This record gives sequence, structure tokens and C-alpha cells, in this order.
Amino acid sequence: MSWYETAFRKEYLDVYYRRDEESAKAEAEFAAGVLGLPDACRVLDVACGAGRHARALAALGHDVTGIDLSPDLLALATDVACVRADMRALPFSGTFHAATSFFTSFGYFDDDDNLAALRSIAGTLRPAGVYLLDFLNATAVMHHLVPEGTEERDGRTYHFTRRIENGRVEKDVVIEDDGVTLSYTESVRLYNHHDLQALLRDAGLSPVASYGAFDGRDYTTDAPRCIVVARKA
Repeated sequence: MSWYETAFRKEYLDVYYRRDEESAKAEAEFAAGVLGLPDACRVLDVACGAGRHARALAALGHDVTGIDLSPDLLALATDVACVRADMRALPFSGTFHAATSFFTSFGYFDDDDNLAALRSIAGTLRPAGVYLLDFLNATAVMHHLVPEGTEERDGRTYHFTRRIENGRVEKDVVIEDDGVTLSYTESVRLYNHHDLQALLRDAGLSPVASYGAFDGRDYTTDAPRCIVVARKA
């Protein structure tokens, strides 16, 4: 079983509990603004998880479809239309005005399959459709990686170990809950800004703007995020 089939279960939401509906609302508003979305357009939220960004985009008046591979998370994606699908082979063609990928929901595979995912996303877009990719800032991660950490919350212990191996950031997660231990590893390919733009171009998506965070700051190598807006060529 691949790491992303193990990691994205209901416990994932407990690990990233700070990623809530309020933050999704602000991020969706930013995305809609920089994408220049017209009223009531069709939007595909790729790797939607439990649907917090999809709900926020729908609340702005858009016709949103979420896709994800995790049955656990899709079961929690209420109040929004969702489809279970692999981002490398999306079941849509030329359907959407825009697509979004929030919270580093990219880079899970090897280089060939990551490119396949972007080409599949591009294929879902109408001519001149737009795409927002919210990715980690690989340069900042390499410079500021925190190797280890532990949190105590709600009677559970969460232990995290992080490292960089073979061009990927690996995060081991161990959750201890009343004598029961769950462990898994997250693994994301580290693409810097230049390489991410090159991948998008190879997929038929032309980068038009980059940001370093959802507050609209310019992208720099020390910014919190690497958010790229691209248009279907």
C-alpha cells in the first residue's frame, strides 16, 4: 500500500487540527481573487480531503466538485459534490473554469507520476482555464526543517520525525492513544520554485503569478509557501 493510502485516514485531521474551516475560508477567498474567477464558475478542488476548501469555494457562489482518493476523508466531505478519483487519471475533460490544489496536495509520487497528475489536472480545464497550486516552499523547508517534535492533545501523544532523503521531505507520524499506537510516513517530492514552474509548463500550464503566502506577499526563497497560479496554454 502506498504511503498516501495509509496517511490520509480520519486521524490525519487530528494531526493537522489547525487547518480549520476559518483558514480555508480565507484561503479560498484569496484563491478566487488571484484566479479571477467569474461568478458561479465551475471549480475542481483536487485532493479535497474532508472538503473544507471545497465548501469555502462553494460558499463564494461557485459550482465546486471535490476529488480525493481517501474514502475516510470523502465520507466527511459533506455539503459538497465529491468524486473518488486518482489525480493522475481524473474522470473529466475540458469541464472546469478553474482547479485548485491546497495544502501541499501535490508531489506525492515520483517525477513521472507527478507530471502525469498535472497533465490530468490540465485536461480537466476549459481553454484558458486557471489553476492554483499551493505547495510547500522547498528551499525554506531545506533550510529550516525541524527534525523532531512531540505534542500532547486530548489524551493522545503525537510524535513527529522529519528528514530529507532522495529529494523528498519525509515525515514520520506516531500517534499513541490509550495503549494503541498508529504510525505512518508522509513523503513529498521537494520541487523548488523554478522546477515547479517547469513542471507546470510541461503539463501545458503557463505560470502567470507566484505568491509566498495567502496574504499575497511576493514569493521569496524564505517565504512560508510557494503558491503558483497558472493558465492552460
